[in-house]
Amino acid sequence: MVCLYQLGARPRKFLNTAEDILLMNIFTPGNLIDDSNIESKYFIIFKSKLLHFFKESSVRPFTEDEMKWAGLNEQSRHFIGYLNGAPLYAVSVIDNQTLIPDTKYTDLRSLFPVINMDLFEALSRAFQIVTWSDSNKYCGVCGEKLQEDNKERAMKCTTCMAPLVYPRISPCIITLIYNKESILLAHNKNFPTNLYSTIAGFIEAGESAEDCLKREVKEEVGIDVKNIEYFKSQSWPFPGQLMLGYFAEYESGEISPDNFEIDDAQWFEKNNLPNVPPPGISISGDLIEYFLNKIK
Repeated sequence: MVCLYQLGARPRKFLNTAEDILLMNIFTPGNLIDDSNIESKYFIIFKSKLLHFFKESSVRPFTEDEMKWAGLNEQSRHFIGYLNGAPLYAVSVIDNQTLIPDTKYTDLRSLFPVINMDLFEALSRAFQIVTWSDSNKYCGVCGEKLQEDNKERAMKCTTCMAPLVYPRISPCIITLIYNKESILLAHNKNFPTNLYSTIAGFIEAGESAEDCLKREVKEEVGIDVKNIEYFKSQSWPFPGQLMLGYFAEYESGEISPDNFEIDDAQWFEKNNLPNVPPPGISISGDLIEYFLNKIK
């Protein structure tokens, strides 16, 4: 697997000025809401699409007033935390009907260019919780309808008392492989022609993250790596991955793409890079930027 951001998509950033800092969104995840007199905010989700104001320059949650006359057919509503001190909810709807003018539902990936980075964590959480709720309506043991637990983020069956169903998170590794000042980037068959990115893959049962990294690299590009170094992690809502970012140094072998997912992989120097994911929302872009800045 190769981590794809989106060609040409650049997340919106705030500069480190006093004015910009005041404008930044502060999101605090939460499961249980405290008493609050502050008006709530809402992300409205239909399947994998977000309702947004298409004439506005950036994505934002909906206000209480906007929700009152939105005409939504709600399926579920989930408290996900606080945004700038206001309770924030993810609302799942059963159709794409709305009475709010100048709005439309758009796939989350397509909205990357107009999502402020400081809002992406909240959106990621919203989409993952809605996906989990929508796909876990009935008990896998007895078939009865599940209910939300009132103590933690889980679904429960009150008929057969089967184990609680928690949001599913799939851990993945994502790694930038380097050899001196060169980096290995790969092209997935589904990518645009000149877009290359880092190697990524799902951790299998019984594997450590480091074992998974070595296996994925060997399977996809045919080389061995050493000196694995952790970088950082990122929640990735497509549909529910936890990306564990690493650097790894080339050890031995010749590049040999698997021709199943990867149809090309090459060593690139800083001055001859192909199109790569930009830094910001995607951890793949952050890995590339961090390494290239180190070798200035």
